[in-house]
Amino acid sequence: MVEAEARLELRDRASAGVFIVASRGLLILLVGFAGTVVLARLLTPHDFGVIAIGTTLLLVIAVVSDGGLGGALIRRAEPPTEDELQAVMGIQFTVTFAMTALIALISLAFGEAGAVIAVMALSSPLVALQFPGRIALERSLSYRPLALVEVTQVLTNHLWAIAFVVAGFGIWGLATATIAMRAAAAIAMARVSPVGWVRPSLRWSTVRPMLSFGRRFQAVNATWLVRDQALSVGIAAIANAATLGLWSLARRLLEIPYLLFGSLLRVSLPTMAKLVSAQQDASAWIERSTRMTAVVGGTLLAGVAASAPGLIPGLFGDEWADASLAVPGACLGLAIGGSIRVSTQGFLFAVGDATVPLRATALEAVVWLGVALPLLPIIGIAAVGLGWLVSAFAESVVLWRGTRRQSNVCPIPPVLAPVLVGTLSGTAGWLVAYLGGANLVSGIFGGLIAVLFMQLSLLLFRRTLLFETYGFALRSVRAATSRSGTPV
Repeated sequence: MVEAEARLELRDRASAGVFIVASRGLLILLVGFAGTVVLARLLTPHDFGVIAIGTTLLLVIAVVSDGGLGGALIRRAEPPTEDELQAVMGIQFTVTFAMTALIALISLAFGEAGAVIAVMALSSPLVALQFPGRIALERSLSYRPLALVEVTQVLTNHLWAIAFVVAGFGIWGLATATIAMRAAAAIAMARVSPVGWVRPSLRWSTVRPMLSFGRRFQAVNATWLVRDQALSVGIAAIANAATLGLWSLARRLLEIPYLLFGSLLRVSLPTMAKLVSAQQDASAWIERSTRMTAVVGGTLLAGVAASAPGLIPGLFGDEWADASLAVPGACLGLAIGGSIRVSTQGFLFAVGDATVPLRATALEAVVWLGVALPLLPIIGIAAVGLGWLVSAFAESVVLWRGTRRQSNVCPIPPVLAPVLVGTLSGTAGWLVAYLGGANLVSGIFGGLIAVLFMQLSLLLFRRTLLFETYGFALRSVRAATSRSGTPV
């Protein structure tokens, strides 16, 4: 009875977490878009280029300084002690300060642009202040406080930036907003997390046991970062900046589907970790999450792929029409790779296996670059979408084999039916949008046709799967909005 109640509570927390994280992400996207529109009218493309460089460097600092120590503590059965949190925070502070100082010294040699980047880098140590609270909240699947911190950070960033740019500070308004948002997030985290403020300390012996898993865990994120940068540089070098711009626009069209998969992936690790620590069989959870992700993600991606031929030129102009050529392959790749990654990667991390996800991610990066870049001169921007699709197959095979060794469950069959139906639906809708004149109306109509076609097909041939997915969606909303029980 107690075990059944624990499983029910875990299910509700995980369901609520998906809805809260996805809603938070959507709100951040909308706020970010609105803030960008306002700032774009006040600043120059050069200003945004400098900020983009600074943002990339901040991301590099974050990836290196984290070291995967957060993932190591989240997946562990026993909660972290105060000494461990202090030691982890101390290591992160030390690494962050060292990298910040190095970047600031180098940047100052490049005039005003370098000074702006140096100021942005100074915000990096403030991230370490959030680290202990983030670990505690992620472990308990308490995503409502986390969402509050993240929304506070984004709102502070855009309000500060707009206010200071309007006041005449120009690009410095954006640079100082980076410090303001991270300070606000640190204060908010201290207020909502159960650990409050944590004093950093340097105890290498305390951190050392976490490093083996942590390095491989964080290497997965580092590989994604390197892959994206290498792809952008490769597209610009082999084709031209215009082709890179087409891919950037196509990638933006995928932000909402990507947000869905990212939300599920974020909740997957702590959920699987609790199952594994309770010595419960995770096979059913893996299969269920894989097939439901494939249904939700496949429906959304079918609509995006189908609408692209009309939506892109209709919204952005005819000169951007070729961006739609990369979308179908990218959508199919995300539908396959994302659905399998969500369930398997979290499980593998939970059982302490960071090697298989790292191999899968590295192979995905190599295959994507190896397929896309050589084909760019031949088939153009469509090569990038095709590379994503082929790399998704490669990554999925590695994750499948690793998961089979640990749980004797195969995550591929649950994906087959939704992906097949989604491909047929997306193709039908794409033809409608393309033949309709490649305008905004035909794009919207083609996307709706794809979504309705997929839902009707699932209703006729996979009714149980469709109803199971709807049930999960409703349960997520109820659990997230419920005021009773343990807060999430």
